[in-house]
Amino acid sequence: MKVGIFIADSNGCYPVPAVKGGAVSTLVEHLVKANNEKRVLEMEIITYYDKVAAEMSSKYPNVHFIWIKVPGVIKFFDKLLLRVIRKVFKKKKAMSFMSFFSLIYYVLSCSVFLRKNAYDKVILENNVLLAWIIRLSRYKGKYYYHFHNVPRVNGFCKSVFNNCSSILCVSNYVGQMISSSQSVIGKISSNKIRVLYNCIDVNHFKPVVNEKVRNEYRIRLGIKQDDIILIYVGRLSPEKGIDKFIKSLELIKDSRVKALIVGKMDESVDYEFSVQLQDMFKNMGSRLIFAGYIQQEELPYVYSLAQIAVFPSVWDEPAGLTMIEAMSCKLPVITTDSGGIMEYVSRYAITLKRDKDLIPNIALCIQKFIDDDNLRKTYAINGMHHIQHSYSEERYLSKFIACIS
Repeated sequence: MKVGIFIADSNGCYPVPAVKGGAVSTLVEHLVKANNEKRVLEMEIITYYDKVAAEMSSKYPNVHFIWIKVPGVIKFFDKLLLRVIRKVFKKKKAMSFMSFFSLIYYVLSCSVFLRKNAYDKVILENNVLLAWIIRLSRYKGKYYYHFHNVPRVNGFCKSVFNNCSSILCVSNYVGQMISSSQSVIGKISSNKIRVLYNCIDVNHFKPVVNEKVRNEYRIRLGIKQDDIILIYVGRLSPEKGIDKFIKSLELIKDSRVKALIVGKMDESVDYEFSVQLQDMFKNMGSRLIFAGYIQQEELPYVYSLAQIAVFPSVWDEPAGLTMIEAMSCKLPVITTDSGGIMEYVSRYAITLKRDKDLIPNIALCIQKFIDDDNLRKTYAINGMHHIQHSYSEERYLSKFIACIS
């Protein structure tokens, strides 16, 4: 079966292989990696050109890559548009327009490409505007949309979504939103919805037993041997509940309990919240360790420094990769019952309601884990087994094939 996977975005031109990061690019690379080993599909990835990504693609000789190279003049207009949006619409999420013209160029190039190439199955990864590839090419074959979040616009392509063979969703929650009467892409029949849960590299996200390496990271981040570390990994944005986490730490009086924050501080996304967060960080003093952005390759070592992971998401999270990464690294997790999170963590993490008591309840759960070593170990061990059994790359590929068969 020949499968073409089209992937592009408007917030940074994330290629596959995912050398620049990006959740969707990373997940597609998981498919690439598993299929390169199993050779069950004739797979082509149509992606933005990136020199490093092109070099890295040689690791996957059994998968074919089609590179869409964006001209320099298009990238210039991307930068110009981003500058205008940041200046005129300060409160808008400017990052969504970081590579808008590059996305348009990708769509136009791929619509021409698809007219000349045939696939048994075509997969459009997440971005709504990719629907124009189908519309402009007048493609009549079988195609599938893979939504990693609930779409907020329809791109004037409702007919494209209605004519999908199936729509793949990262959780039942996303599927329910898409098949509801409020869906912006038009109410999609529930018969067309297929749930394809995300995966992680469970061979990478696992407990680190090398004490020498752990000590090196401990020294690098200024962590003492007797510190009790609570870790947060993710975007430093209001919807992720990072401010709720910091406020909960203020309720815990033990000075050994510290927060390790892993994530990028980006003032261009939400300047007011960024300033507020920086003030909170300063007020916490030595009880807060800000690690900044950490590469995926290093994350298991950083997770290994913590005793508890806290992810108090307050928006309707479609899935939540950081939760399962932490659990796979043998950490007990405290999170919320938002969106599709509970579908992933199940009963193996503590999930809290997003109500007025969220902050004190986070603090209460943290204290319970600190006081009860057996409880902490039970959640850690059971959570690790659950994730490593359910969310491997091999399982992801087999589920993907089932969804498009």
